[in-house]
Amino acid sequence: MTEAIGQGTSQAFQPSLGTPRTEQVAEQAKAIKARQSEAVAETVQRQAKASSNRAEFLSRQAEQLESRAESRSSETGLGGRLDVSV
Repeated sequence: MTEAIGQGTSQAFQPSLGTPRTEQVAEQAKAIKARQSEAVAETVQRQAKASSNRAEFLSRQAEQLESRAESRSSETGLGGRLDVSV
């Protein structure tokens, strides 16, 4: 009857078995954190590339608009668009 209240020879909790489990959980947590960090790094890299591509696109578009504006400003009046020579 003494075994039922915890005074017997068998222990319900064995601390020596808990240590490897704790290390295993710590390793799993470390692996999860590493995967998350890698995923975040990949996401940041994709966003940076998309931002770079967008900036290049906007730069080309600005150059095109600037070029159009310059070509229109060089044409003064209708004489640049119509042949008014006699």
